[in-house]
Amino acid sequence: MLTAILNGKRLGSGVEGRHSSLGDATGAEDILTATIVERLIYLPESVRDSFFVQLLGPDRSIGTLDDFEFWPSWWLDERRVEPDVVLYGSERTLLIEAKRYDDLQQQYAAQLANELRAGWAGKHLGEGSILLTIGGLQNYTQKSISELESQIERELSGAGSDYELACCSWYQLFQALEAAISNVSTDSAPGLKRLLDDIAAAYEWHGLRILPRRWLGQLAPVSIDSTRSPTFAPRTVSAKRVPSRVATSRFLSDLSAPSIQITQFPIARWS
Repeated sequence: MLTAILNGKRLGSGVEGRHSSLGDATGAEDILTATIVERLIYLPESVRDSFFVQLLGPDRSIGTLDDFEFWPSWWLDERRVEPDVVLYGSERTLLIEAKRYDDLQQQYAAQLANELRAGWAGKHLGEGSILLTIGGLQNYTQKSISELESQIERELSGAGSDYELACCSWYQLFQALEAAISNVSTDSAPGLKRLLDDIAAAYEWHGLRILPRRWLGQLAPVSIDSTRSPTFAPRTVSAKRVPSRVATSRFLSDLSAPSIQITQFPIARWS
């Protein structure tokens, strides 16, 4: 589907038209999530483990991937709750809530707390599950993540089981995947690199960056040789050569009558 969309074959995808504005397209956030996460699911187990170590740290392994769900319907107090993706691992469950932009506040504690509560109520989440947010934060410092975690705890009010919160940007996710694939030295490496190229193309279409930001102060100086061309100054116009005209106010009745001659043309009459 990704190749079809990138080549303008978007009928039925919700983003018809090659030059459609993706920000205005219905379902753009869901297409982004599915495009990226479904490719992570197809990774070889060793590469996926390496990816999660890069992204979450060495102490947050989910084990072997046993099952997964996109947009499951959970219920909480007779209301439907729909997280984006759930990965069921042999060691723990990973609950994913993804947002469209990297540097915009879109992750909210109330929604995340409701997804946790619904998961616990329906026995979908076990002890020590990981809640991973992708995108939706203005920055991804430890301070920002701790503040979000505190807000979730206030919403939960002590209810539920233990869980761990992890937050990353789409850029950080791509960097973790690139690092995991770069360490592969088997026959599957070419295929994995093509998969990474697919994800890079999806990032470009969605306006997400895959390279670190570079500031002007970090750029190396550029040696530019310049040649100064001679400057030709125009001749100065003497003030005496410019006629001086003084505007005066005159009424129409004071103007002299123009000399206008009127010639009458013969009138042709038809008999």
